[in-house]
Amino acid sequence: MDKIEKDLAIYVGEKIKFFRKQKKMTQKELGVKISKSDNTISNYEKGIIAPSQDALFALAEALDIKVDDLFPERDNSESLHHALLDSKDNLAINDMLFLKQLMEYIETLDENSRKQLLGNIEIAVELFKKQH
Repeated sequence: MDKIEKDLAIYVGEKIKFFRKQKKMTQKELGVKISKSDNTISNYEKGIIAPSQDALFALAEALDIKVDDLFPERDNSESLHHALLDSKDNLAINDMLFLKQLMEYIETLDENSRKQLLGNIEIAVELFKKQH
């Protein structure tokens, strides 16, 4: 697996984990639904192995999502590959996913809620800086 394939496998794995937890399913429960072992689900989620095409469709059905939901959005402004190339070496894929999800959540808030949340994040960052 080359670096881009590995990064994609990790991304897909993080999405599988995210949607599985959202459904409050264990790895074993998800594995039973798609006729795979919980160890296989764990390996998918860690990006150790990439699900086959059949497994992707089974996962999407079991998680009640579209297959596309497991992959990065493709637009002209940014792709997963560019995001990874532009990120710092010490920023893990799950950190980038968290930040992306945080930004998507912030975009759903009204202006007052957005200002309040961002203000709280600024306070947390300043407190963290003072401790380190």
